[in-house]
Amino acid sequence: MKEMIRKILLVICVCVFAYSAYQLFLIYQNYQTIETESKVLIKEYVEETNDNNPLNRVIDFQGLKEENKDVIGWLYIPDTNIDEPILKGENNNTYLRTGIDKKKNTAGQIFIDEINNKDFKDDNTIIYGHNMRNGSRFHNLRYYVKNDFYNEHQTVYIYLPDNSVNVYQVYGAAIIDVSSDLYQKGIDYKSYVNNALKVSKIKSDVSEEESPLILLSTCYTSNSDSRYVVFGRLEKNVKTNEG
Repeated sequence: MKEMIRKILLVICVCVFAYSAYQLFLIYQNYQTIETESKVLIKEYVEETNDNNPLNRVIDFQGLKEENKDVIGWLYIPDTNIDEPILKGENNNTYLRTGIDKKKNTAGQIFIDEINNKDFKDDNTIIYGHNMRNGSRFHNLRYYVKNDFYNEHQTVYIYLPDNSVNVYQVYGAAIIDVSSDLYQKGIDYKSYVNNALKVSKIKSDVSEEESPLILLSTCYTSNSDSRYVVFGRLEKNVKTNEG
C-alpha cells in the first residue's frame, strides 16, 4: 500500500513539474515573441541616421497607419528599450492586451488615455505601457526613481505624423496610486507641476512658463494599485527635414 502511495505521489510530482515547465516555456516564448515584434517594427518603420541624432530619425507613419490607423505617434527615449509606436484606441482597454496587429497580446501596446486628444496638444497627455519582465514596453520607467538613470535619461522624444518631433524634458519621477489626481487633463499648470514635484522621489527644475505636459505611467507590480510615473514638459517642437 505504501509503495502504491509513493508511486502515485511520484506521478503527481512529475505532472506538476511538467506543467510548471510548460507554463515557463509559454512565458519565455511569449516574451521572445514580444521582443521580436518590437524589433521588427523598428526595422520596418524607423530610419536611423549615422549621426545618432534623435531629431534626424525618420518614422514611416504612412506604413504604420496602413497597418493600424490608430497609430498617432512614436515614443523614443535614447539608451532605453522604449522605442515604440503610440496608439489611441476607442477606450483604455482597446490596446491593454491587444497588439498593433489587433491580435491578442499580453504586452498590449503603448497608448494614450481615452480622455486625451491624439495630437498631443492637451495640457497633459497621459501615456500608458505595461511593465514587462523581459524589459519591454515601459519596464524602464521603474529605473527613473534612481538618481543615475534619471540624470542620464532626461529627454523624451515623440515623433508625430506631420513629420515633426515633440521634445520633452523630464522634471520628476514618482510612485503614485492609480487613483491619483495627477491622472487628468484640464489642469492648472503651476498647481499640477507643484503637486508632481511634491510626490516625486527625484526631481529637476522646471520652467514656470506653461507648456504641454506628459505623464508616462506603468504598473509597480502586477497586483498593486501603485504606478511608476515619469513627468515631462514640452521644450520644443522640431520640424524634421522630411516635413
